Amino acid sequence: MADRLTVVLCKARNPGPAQRHLEGGLADALAAHSDLELAVLPHLYDLAPDGPGLKYLRSITGHVAVLGWLYPRAAYWVLRANGIEGRMGHGMLSPDEEIAAAGPEQPERVLWCLDLRGQADTAAILSEVERMVSEAAGGAPACGPAAAGSGQAPQAQVPPTRIDEAVAPRWYPVIDQRRCENCLECLNFCLFGVFSLDELGKVFVEQADACRDGCPACSRICPPGAILFPEYPDPAIAGCPATVCHEFTQEKDALDQLVDELDGSDL
Repeated sequence: MADRLTVVLCKARNPGPAQRHLEGGLADALAAHSDLELAVLPHLYDLAPDGPGLKYLRSITGHVAVLGWLYPRAAYWVLRANGIEGRMGHGMLSPDEEIAAAGPEQPERVLWCLDLRGQADTAAILSEVERMVSEAAGGAPACGPAAAGSGQAPQAQVPPTRIDEAVAPRWYPVIDQRRCENCLECLNFCLFGVFSLDELGKVFVEQADACRDGCPACSRICPPGAILFPEYPDPAIAGCPATVCHEFTQEKDALDQLVDELDGSDL
């Protein structure tokens, strides 16, 4: 396995000036880094299933760090749902989860995900990327942009990959397989054929784009809180770590009220 880290910078869905400034600063700094390969893609959640963005992500064989505008848990399961395999990087799990996840069955490749929301400048993000570069190289010190004067031979710099895929906002559920208990509540509840069972009887999202835009109902009825909608305003449904949706008490929207009325009817 190649030890050079691929950093994927995913753009914001509707970027404002501050987001564009942050993305531009990160792209410039990462493009000058000698120990990584940089790719710039549209918003991760909006990439088409068979589009060039996800095809590129599936082609990467080494470690991957995704910098985007989603909770890390949500970004990780978006990747996994689209065939990008790997284990969660250090720092994405609690200490107890790190211990539980350890074992020979864990894949060698690591997928790191960083949330760019709430970041005011590039310094903290680049520092975290340096840690990932070091871990990807087996703990060796990273060369970085200034490696030429450090007595350490830098690797050949690779030009950034830029994928300008035309995307539109998407809405579909993502299953956190670490939480899913295969209770089939979502399969029995959804009226639109979004969920199905694989050959092993495990529930999965078969028809992602059959989901009704803005509907988070399956997430609300999922007992272990395994169903995520990364762009939903409720942090628990969007993938906030260590939460499930019923732990949040916020005013219900019209769709939630309609679902409650249907549940209480005699239909």
